[in-house]
Amino acid sequence: MDKLFAQKNLMREDALRKRNNLSLAETQEFSSRINAKLMELGPVLKAKSIMGFASIKNEVDLSWFLEKMKTKGKTILLPRVEENENIVAVEFKGWEYTASGPFGIKEPVGPAFPAEEIDVILVPGLVFDPHGYRLGYGKGYYDRFLSRGKTPTFFCGICYEFQLVENVFPHEGDVVLDWIVTEKSEILINGDFF
Repeated sequence: MDKLFAQKNLMREDALRKRNNLSLAETQEFSSRINAKLMELGPVLKAKSIMGFASIKNEVDLSWFLEKMKTKGKTILLPRVEENENIVAVEFKGWEYTASGPFGIKEPVGPAFPAEEIDVILVPGLVFDPHGYRLGYGKGYYDRFLSRGKTPTFFCGICYEFQLVENVFPHEGDVVLDWIVTEKSEILINGDFF
């Protein structure tokens, strides 16, 4: 078990190192490609409510996509970390209505949005595999949140191509994604949404 834990941490560290070494130009270019792919993704286009995330430390920047979807009349949501170490979705009404959360991430202010009413959740992470599993920072925030959502909610992993590995060695409680988008590829895990 300790060996597996160490292996997962090495994968996280490798992905973080590569992500931190991206230039601003690379981050912008790769994010732009991912945003464009999301604009053509069927479940996203059909959705009434989409939960994204505010990026930190060279993560994929979804701000252009989120703003565009907002102008199309979709309800846009962002995560907020609560005192009980769970996340909730809160409607994004503009960057001026956000505050810095416990990890320095911009979080919306306002009431929690019902998880069962979210159509699409764009999921960040450090490492992803082609079976739809991911490694985050190890706190389990997203897995707990995703397990509370409705069925079917479309879970779409968002990452750079270098964050893909053969196997993240999931454990019980890890939630499977339906699709993964990178700047170079898209991976279908669950075809039920198409």
